[in-house]
Amino acid sequence: MLLDCIIMIADLSIIAIVDNVFFFGVTLFILVSWIILLINKQWKKCLYSFLITILVVCVLSIPIGFISLFAPGSDDFGRMHSIPDGLEYTIPFDINSNPTIVIDSLDTDTYLQIWNDFQGGIYKYDFYYGPLPAGEVFLRCYEATKDIRLSAKTAFGDRIYDESKVAIDSTYSFSKLVNQQRFTIYEGDWGDYYAARIEVWHKNAQTGQETKLMEKVYRVEGWMR
Repeated sequence: MLLDCIIMIADLSIIAIVDNVFFFGVTLFILVSWIILLINKQWKKCLYSFLITILVVCVLSIPIGFISLFAPGSDDFGRMHSIPDGLEYTIPFDINSNPTIVIDSLDTDTYLQIWNDFQGGIYKYDFYYGPLPAGEVFLRCYEATKDIRLSAKTAFGDRIYDESKVAIDSTYSFSKLVNQQRFTIYEGDWGDYYAARIEVWHKNAQTGQETKLMEKVYRVEGWMR
């Protein structure tokens, strides 16, 4: 759980960071004003200021909490890219359901398995494949109907690549290469499902050559920040 919190904090957007800086700035200003009043022995003003601050925080926290909980998300990506009728897709497994999964080396549809993690938009994946040279396995994700790259290069780096990459040694038979590696899709909000083409790639450690190993369409949602 501590690691999950660290990941969420590291993934805050610029706007969220600015909001937090403003909040802590206001809090610091109020604390300094109380200290100055106490130093000047203005006990009553300090007490009144403290009580008013507590009252304002308590009064405002209730409506703000309800607005945050029930207001529609600010990211319309999922609503703008609805899943068309007839499109075939797979729904990620529930991480707590522990389903019995049959992996068949002759059935490529079983190679990639996506799991819902502890919040919507945050996923884990397993990947099985045949012989490969040493290197990295990683994901690239695209909105399936308009081929829009998801959670790629931003101010925080190439998010999907950075989160999903797993170093592998040379393999000589069909085997499990990735086990429960976490990645996050940021476009969209909780409950606004859309179709994403999730591609699995391999980067050769010696040559640097990147090769797409497979792709699979999943129903996904974005992580609400």
